[in-house]
Amino acid sequence: MNPMTIMLVLSIVGSITLLVWSIYGLVSEVPAADRHYQDPLPFGLRLLWPLINMATHVLGPRLAPDRLEKAHRQLQSAGQDFVLSPEHLYGLRVVASACVVGFCWLLLSMLDKHGVALYLYALLLSAVLGWLYPSLWLSERRKRRQQLVIKDLPVFLDFITMAVEAGLNLTGGIEQATEKGPGGPLAQEFARLLRDVRSGLPRAEALRRMAERMDMSQISSFTGALIQADRVGASLGGTLRAQAMQRREERFLRAEKLALEAPVKMMLPLVMFFFPQVFLMLGYFIYLRMLQEGVL
Repeated sequence: MNPMTIMLVLSIVGSITLLVWSIYGLVSEVPAADRHYQDPLPFGLRLLWPLINMATHVLGPRLAPDRLEKAHRQLQSAGQDFVLSPEHLYGLRVVASACVVGFCWLLLSMLDKHGVALYLYALLLSAVLGWLYPSLWLSERRKRRQQLVIKDLPVFLDFITMAVEAGLNLTGGIEQATEKGPGGPLAQEFARLLRDVRSGLPRAEALRRMAERMDMSQISSFTGALIQADRVGASLGGTLRAQAMQRREERFLRAEKLALEAPVKMMLPLVMFFFPQVFLMLGYFIYLRMLQEGVL
């Protein structure tokens, strides 16, 4: 065998060995994430969690505080702040970008498409899509969460109103509503509010934090009314009853708006998928009739 070929093979083997050794050393240095007090991960994140943890270990210390604060607010509004930390969110973005890039390159190789420019375009486009995918996932989670909160809020307000008018204070009414009311994101937020109050946080500050976490106009109006009524000494029962009526009316108006928007949203699928099939069926029978009559 040619000595140059032997040296080339040895160089390639040595490079691969050094690369594997470096990756192993990096993985061994990554500390295991303590998830004892966090919510369980979704199935997809569990599969990618070792890579996410490694990317977070490398990227986390280099992130600016304002970026982490913005990511924390996004996680809070989507109800995922006990699933991912802000550092892990950026690690997820890096891993998602790498996965999408690898998938696009594998697809190009399977289609027998080659070219440096093509692979560079695929790299840029897939990296951007992978980076934005966690934001889209959080946006969908936030929309679903807001729909459930809007649906459950009047029920919780009714429970709290009945408890307050029966003689309990506001904290006791929220506790009864959390125990008796339907489960969901709103019940979780009220339970978190109770934990803040029991830990010594003033009730007004706990309500403000709840409004900041959820970032919804309905919750901000509710907490603002409670804080103002508590400050001026107004009747909590009347304030809560007015809030319940207002939230129920808003929910009815929102349902009415969605019902009026439904025909407009159905128009495009009907024109693209349903009407052509109807016209084809009618045209087929018209064609057969014309053949029988001797027109064609």
